[in-house]
Amino acid sequence: MNRKRKFLLGSAILVAAIGTLVWTAVRETSAYFMTVDEWAVDPGAHADASLRLAGRVTQGSVQWDPKTLDLAFVLMPIPKGQGGSHEGRRAGETLPIATAEARLPVSYNGILPDMFADGRDVIVEGRVVDGVFHAKSLLTTCPSKYEADKQAPAQEAGGNGSPA
Repeated sequence: MNRKRKFLLGSAILVAAIGTLVWTAVRETSAYFMTVDEWAVDPGAHADASLRLAGRVTQGSVQWDPKTLDLAFVLMPIPKGQGGSHEGRRAGETLPIATAEARLPVSYNGILPDMFADGRDVIVEGRVVDGVFHAKSLLTTCPSKYEADKQAPAQEAGGNGSPA
């Protein structure tokens, strides 16, 4: 075999190996991103698929065991008009009652994020198995609306805070 054919054969094998690695990595790490209410429209549509769900932690549903790092809570849709950019609904669009009242139990084992709490918007990644979302990662989202700090009385009066 001449040098040119050896080079082309080696290059083709290298490109095929890199392509296979990229394809495998993308397939293993890809996940559908949706909100809880979008998932609730047809829960069976994404059976055994890797999902990334955005929702809100239902008040009073958090069960945390710091010894085993087990966390269980219930995820619900983000109420209309209170969501951030991941809300997923157009203005004026209403949800069917079944999806607006959807609840999905979540099971997670790992370090609890600092900002995790009842009523907090979260993003979980994992799979739904037997009606329970088994999360492998848990992210809390930042509030979409911030309140300004109240200014000191001297600043409100136009002063710079120093004695006159």
